[in-house]
Amino acid sequence: MHVLALDFDGVICDSSREVFVTAVDTYAEHEPASPLNNSLRPLRDNALGGGDGFRNDPIYTTFLELLPLGNRAEDFGVTLKAVEQSAEIPDQDAYDAFYRGLDPSWRDHFHQRFYEVRGRLRTADLSAWLGLHLPYPGLAEMLGRHRSTSRLAVATAKDARSVELLLKVLGLGEIFDSGLTFDKQTGIEKTHHLRALHERTGADFGEITFVDDKVNHLVTVSQLGVRGVLAAWGFNSPREHALATELGFEVARLDNAESILFKGE
Repeated sequence: MHVLALDFDGVICDSSREVFVTAVDTYAEHEPASPLNNSLRPLRDNALGGGDGFRNDPIYTTFLELLPLGNRAEDFGVTLKAVEQSAEIPDQDAYDAFYRGLDPSWRDHFHQRFYEVRGRLRTADLSAWLGLHLPYPGLAEMLGRHRSTSRLAVATAKDARSVELLLKVLGLGEIFDSGLTFDKQTGIEKTHHLRALHERTGADFGEITFVDDKVNHLVTVSQLGVRGVLAAWGFNSPREHALATELGFEVARLDNAESILFKGE
């Protein structure tokens, strides 16, 4: 049977609001003397309160533009540090150079603190935290139409408890296979998740389609023989769409995703 594995943030769920709020709170703890905090706080409060004014602010738009260039929790801090320093980062090479210029311990501590802050936000007001996540239009219905002909799995850096809660909120709780959520406890790399999926389902790597919004994740899993598809509706831009196409990956939009994702059934 065809197996479809999807990343969570930026593929199954629009978590940009939650990521921004958590990143801002983490940055305030990590860099308490930063003058950027004064500008971030009202944007954070607007996002947490359900407003949309933050979306048009240059700080937030720059944050979104740089998100596709990173892969892990510390990259949210790196991105905000780049905003603070008004760094010119036009491409991946420039981002990587800026990343390497920051103290590794600074990056590691931000990574750890990000998940601690996320946990506190979730515990303090679970309903408010869940409300920071939005469904992508039509995705639940599309996946539901193929529940009987494909096995559906999640491969994510988010913790499984949060994913399971959010799947229920988004109307996807009954669609994904029980026991096929692979989170950071499985491993930090997508290859770890897909190897575990291969072992648990018995599916050949060539029977697995993996959907992510990060091109470099598709590159790594393709080495296993997995078919990779870029979710154009996620945390990426035409820059990443062009790169994915150049590297031979299909790029799916919400309006054509069904024909692309399930053609292996």
